[in-house]
Amino acid sequence: RLFHAMAVNGPKLEREQVLLGRFVEIGAELFAIVATCSRAAALSKTSSETARGEVLQLADYFCASAKLRIGRNFDGLSKNTDRQGYKLAQTVLGNSVKPLEEGIVRD
Repeated sequence: RLFHAMAVNGPKLEREQVLLGRFVEIGAELFAIVATCSRAAALSKTSSETARGEVLQLADYFCASAKLRIGRNFDGLSKNTDRQGYKLAQTVLGNSVKPLEEGIVRD
């Protein structure tokens, strides 16, 4: 998906901060899964049978929930409101939304 985004956006990809943020979150979740599995494997070598089961159960739960978060981030790559949010931000920054300025104390 990252390579596809690079091909579609070209040099403008650096301006797609929300899109890039999703890729960063996916990478961070993958790192957390690897670290969790590595730690669980190390602990299971030195733990009792009961503790080993608990460690693996905890690691399995964490990885399953991380997988869901990764899936949501992948879904957000194609189904999102990024363009709408960008256009709205430009409107607000362009001072076109006067009601938002009412009641603001200025220096």
